[in-house]
Amino acid sequence: MAIVLPNLLYSSETWCVYRHHIRTLDRFHLKCLRKILNIKWSDRVRNTEAYLMRRQLRWCGHVSRMVEERIAKRIFYSELEDGKRKHGGQLLRFKDVQTRHMKRCNIEPSEWEGLAAQRPEWRRLIQKRVSDFEEQRKVDLDIKRDELKSRQPAAIQYHYDQGVLTCPKCARKFTAKIGYISHFRAHERRTD
Repeated sequence: MAIVLPNLLYSSETWCVYRHHIRTLDRFHLKCLRKILNIKWSDRVRNTEAYLMRRQLRWCGHVSRMVEERIAKRIFYSELEDGKRKHGGQLLRFKDVQTRHMKRCNIEPSEWEGLAAQRPEWRRLIQKRVSDFEEQRKVDLDIKRDELKSRQPAAIQYHYDQGVLTCPKCARKFTAKIGYISHFRAHERRTD
């Protein structure tokens, strides 16, 4: 918390975070925790997305309380006069990420500036709402995990030819069951 995370997340308050960024940061964070604290993969640890969400929302409140002449506030509230966004899938803007965080934390995007004007209340609100988000995320993951565990296993019969896994349809040979299973499912998709 004192050295690794501040260096890793330097200026993260201004990032436009995509899912793949969150996954990469989560992997790195969990890898560090596992090495330092000998944590198993099944233990519950904090999600990097919630950590970033808390930092970005606090920073938005900080900027909104700044005086109008500060450069950070002028940039935060500025709009481009010229230009337009390209057709197709758009890159996220900081405002898009901010709005997404607020919706996940049940903060009305049109009312956040009034809430952020009172610093202690804003910090308490963010702390509580991000914690609620994290708890709900854990509940959703548990439900998803239980659904996956309750599914019936795939009914795949292994065909061995002289001790080697062999596809009965094309006679391809496999050394691992996972390769055989994915190949078998590809055959099933082609026939559907």
